[in-house]
Amino acid sequence: MTAETDNILEIDAIEVIYDSVIAAVHDVSLTVPRGKIVALLGGNGAGKSTTLKAVSTMLAAERGMVTKGTITYDGTPVKTQNPAEMVGLGMVQVLEGRRCFGHLTVEENIIAGAYSRRLSKQEIRAELEKIYGYFNRLKDRRRSQAGFTSGGEQQMVAVARAMMAKPKMLLLDEPSMGLAPQLVAEIFNIVNELNQKEGVSILLAEQNTNVALRNADYGYIIETGHVMLHGTAKSLLNDEKVKDLYLGISKEGRKNFRDVLRKESALRPDLHQG
Repeated sequence: MTAETDNILEIDAIEVIYDSVIAAVHDVSLTVPRGKIVALLGGNGAGKSTTLKAVSTMLAAERGMVTKGTITYDGTPVKTQNPAEMVGLGMVQVLEGRRCFGHLTVEENIIAGAYSRRLSKQEIRAELEKIYGYFNRLKDRRRSQAGFTSGGEQQMVAVARAMMAKPKMLLLDEPSMGLAPQLVAEIFNIVNELNQKEGVSILLAEQNTNVALRNADYGYIIETGHVMLHGTAKSLLNDEKVKDLYLGISKEGRKNFRDVLRKESALRPDLHQG
């Protein structure tokens, strides 16, 4: 047993290398306070997914590895564990791309998430009803083949399946990708409910800055494998300069963090340079 700390996840100065050559993440540090939602923001290829996979130990499947730094989850150093062991410790990742078993029904997909818990049929039924309390849309589609549901419904299936494992922490990778604004709002409302009512800590990787920060407690902005800025979600969301930096657009044309931060000696006191 490990002593409970204020942070359920601590990443300290990690570096990730693919194929022993390609450096995808450099000196990334972040923390996820217990019971909070933390957003990891950045464009495509910034290193968000790599960071999540480093935490969930899924890098090996892509010939990647953490070569420097440390990751501590719920007081336990993450070193040689495999993804199944991380699920056993209460960490579940929902991968990018709405991964579900297309030939199975919605309900069969969700039940698959409870495999590691070895529940009885009665316990599974009770857990399903609890999950459907959050995902009302899925209850209506429970008998539908998952491959024929909408993109938003498939994303909900992926999150519902993860919740059936009864995680302490969820890693969500681009849950809004390719979805209409109404569905994005519905999914994030559910994510907030799960956080507040189930106490699940969440690390969320997103390109959609506004929706992520409106639903997070804290945010980190990552670019080319480096954390460039971090601060409370409110401070990041309301700061016009940060919006310009993140979007890479200003009156002077396209910029990036490095160009701007070289020119400015200090940021606002409530923001921190990574």
